[in-house]
Amino acid sequence: MVRLVISLFLIFQVLAATEFTYPDFRQCYKKNKQSFVYFGDTRAVAVSKYLAVAYSQTKPKVPFIKFDPFLNLYLFKSKKSLNPVKLKETKALKLGEWIAGMDDTSLYAGNFAKSGDVLDSFYLQNAKLDENSIIVCLCCEVYGIGIGAGSFIGSEYIKRFISAKEIYYGDIGVRFEKHANNFVVKSKDPFYVNQLLNVGDKILKINGKRVTTLKQLNQTILFSKPKSIIKLDILRDKNILKRSLVVRSRMGGGYLSDSFLEKKGIFLDKDMKIKNITPNSFAQKSGLHVGDRLIQIDHKKIQSEDNIKEYLSNIKSKEAHLLFDRNDFQFFVKIGF
Repeated sequence: MVRLVISLFLIFQVLAATEFTYPDFRQCYKKNKQSFVYFGDTRAVAVSKYLAVAYSQTKPKVPFIKFDPFLNLYLFKSKKSLNPVKLKETKALKLGEWIAGMDDTSLYAGNFAKSGDVLDSFYLQNAKLDENSIIVCLCCEVYGIGIGAGSFIGSEYIKRFISAKEIYYGDIGVRFEKHANNFVVKSKDPFYVNQLLNVGDKILKINGKRVTTLKQLNQTILFSKPKSIIKLDILRDKNILKRSLVVRSRMGGGYLSDSFLEKKGIFLDKDMKIKNITPNSFAQKSGLHVGDRLIQIDHKKIQSEDNIKEYLSNIKSKEAHLLFDRNDFQFFVKIGF
């Protein structure tokens, strides 16, 4: 009995000695809290002496100097001097690394959870952070701007948005995914002229550099200027091939729909309803309206953007028939490639 009590005592001593403690981000909070600034009702983050960036799904009611529809970012100019954050590249982030999310009233410690193509994710237990929080490391530098729902826009995109004279993103007409340790073409745009890539091609190098992450691959293309050239080394059927592709302007992606139909002026929401139509586009000339819901392409039932891209990637004919529903009235629109 005495031996059991001693054993339990030793166990409790060990547990007490190894009690878990969270990293202390309070100094970082004190330092970065000064970087929050409001423009009307919109909370923004100061990124230079007179500039601040904010994410918003709705257009701010006060003047702004730049907008990125791909990421829903707005740039504001302040008449008063600001206290800017110091941005740190997200490529330094490692899964599980301790980070903190903070706004002008709250601070939460947690872990880096996922590196995404455009958006990264974090896990902050019990965090209730709204849009335009900031994500910091233990050195108090900022990895990005939180957009709610456990995601944030990385510093690389923010820096590019601040410095760019015009907003553009590059496209070579394909979308990628990771298979084990390989990066492969998942889908291809049938409207992209002179496409040299096939679904299933493995991407080995981009512009002479070995591909190591999906983010690296996507960012290299997204940040390339239209009309520039992207050089790829690919593996197809055990053969290593070299391909040079002309970069064109990206029409969809980020917070815009990405179904390949954007080139025809059709922008869809998650319910496959048209939420926007480009003026003077195929969509407008075909009589399509905002609110029309795409339900089928040829004989393929459509429930998501991935369904659209998968079907269009493998289409063999020179045209397809899109079935839309408008207030229980269904009609076809023919589209050519």
